[in-house]
Amino acid sequence: MRTRGGGGLERIGKIWYYSYYDLRGKQVRRSSKSQLKSVALEMLRQTKEELGKAIEPTVNHKLTYEQLRQILLDDYRDKGKLVLDGEDPVITGRKGHLRALDDYFAGVPVRAIGLLIRKFVDDRKAAGIAGPTINRNLAYLRRMFKLAERQGKVSHVPFFPMQRESEPRQGFLERPDFERLRAAMPEHLHPGLTFCYENGCRTGAMQKIQWPWVDLAKREVTLPPGIVKNRKPLILPLSCELVAMLKKKFQTGGPIFNMKNFKREWIKGCVKIGVGEKTGPEWYQYKGLTPHDFRRSAVRNLRTRV
Repeated sequence: MRTRGGGGLERIGKIWYYSYYDLRGKQVRRSSKSQLKSVALEMLRQTKEELGKAIEPTVNHKLTYEQLRQILLDDYRDKGKLVLDGEDPVITGRKGHLRALDDYFAGVPVRAIGLLIRKFVDDRKAAGIAGPTINRNLAYLRRMFKLAERQGKVSHVPFFPMQRESEPRQGFLERPDFERLRAAMPEHLHPGLTFCYENGCRTGAMQKIQWPWVDLAKREVTLPPGIVKNRKPLILPLSCELVAMLKKKFQTGGPIFNMKNFKREWIKGCVKIGVGEKTGPEWYQYKGLTPHDFRRSAVRNLRTRV
């Protein structure tokens, strides 16, 4: 009987294969489905690691990124944090969390993903993506692996090279400056801006609010689970000023806030009142106050009222 875990590599045509002796001493040859020798080498290394622990190597060598992704979505659905919007999942009230991973790892065998993580990070950095955003991508991928490991689908969780996080932002906007910013932007944006500034609601969640969730008589809006990062509905107050704005709007069954051209108008308004500046000729080339700063402003305002 051969030594447990012994094996080797060979190329057949353009594809690399790896071979090993299983726990019964039987020789097994598997395809890496890759033209890269390094991918086959990584698969062999993982196999030998499993055999060294007296674990039979994963039989399902067809396990792909898409199956890991589904394990993650099932977990979020079970916890009430997932809403499906067409084919794009809404996780904790936001879209687009998985797009970068979907584009990069589509169809990739799970055993090869670990070898590609560093290249994924390097490619994202080369495209100008910031470290914190890359970390969010890696966190989702790592969670996929950990959930699959619990289910016995994988026996190895690869290393994830997390990037340095940015320094915490300190942006705030006092009420007089907020009113100047609001005045510098189109009137159809005023209700949504006011709601976010007063309640600290994310703009993505704000844009999903429907008329049936609003009670103008009680001056409150109820956000259901899946819209915000809560398992339970969240009730937010409406100021007298905001109620007066909403009473002027035509009430339908759709969204109550019209945020057309919001990003463009935000940049123009911030530059106009001096809380931001353009960094290039394109409309989106800008630095300064961000909509997320409204959340910090709302928290500070609420604390000062206590």
